[in-house]
Amino acid sequence: MINPGPVDTGWMSDDIRDHVLRRTPLGRIGGPQDTAHLVEFLCSPQGQWINGQLLKSNGGLGG
Repeated sequence: MINPGPVDTGWMSDDIRDHVLRRTPLGRIGGPQDTAHLVEFLCSPQGQWINGQLLKSNGGLGG
């Protein structure tokens, strides 16, 4: 299962975007492609041995 965290698909206000950016070590908001790349990897031969995991794809977003 993939937990993508906040993904900017146009729903974020400037305040929410600023809040998320301050809490994300990678210094950017995730986009749909970030999640798509993870799905692509998991569906590839290289990711076939991964199962039963919750993968956080959130740029290191802190609590």
